[in-house]
Amino acid sequence: MAKWAGYMDKKQLIEQVISQLQADLDTNIAAANKAREDATHEENVAENKYDTLGLEASYLAHGQSRRVEALELEIAAYRSMPLKEFTEDSAVGLSALITLEANDGAEKRLFIGPAGGGIQVGHESYTVIFITPEAPIGKVLIGRYSGDVVLLPQGEFEITGVC
Repeated sequence: MAKWAGYMDKKQLIEQVISQLQADLDTNIAAANKAREDATHEENVAENKYDTLGLEASYLAHGQSRRVEALELEIAAYRSMPLKEFTEDSAVGLSALITLEANDGAEKRLFIGPAGGGIQVGHESYTVIFITPEAPIGKVLIGRYSGDVVLLPQGEFEITGVC
């Protein structure tokens, strides 16, 4: 993959992951608003000390609000993340798009991002899985180079590309 093409691919991948995070954010905002509404609805006012429906709804609203805040931070992290251009001599780091090849020739593509671990994005003819540096696979890959062989839970892989 050409250096510039890889850079363009990464920009498109970032746009796609932000789009997925934004959709998740919109869903969670709606859920938080509904939970807040339920928590303050007059039918949920406790009639006795054993009536906890309103309290449970307020806990749910609080949890939903925290998820909204976390998603906003994840989106901001992607928007502010500089995209590093990697070469054959560059160690894997944040914003690396990595191609791994198993012994049987099967390939995996991973992107190391600041958040959103586990998100999968279809791109051209392949799927890219987003991981974070803190994830177990991220910890194995950070600092490695193209040509290195790494042992992951799914087996042994060679890093065949980093851009």
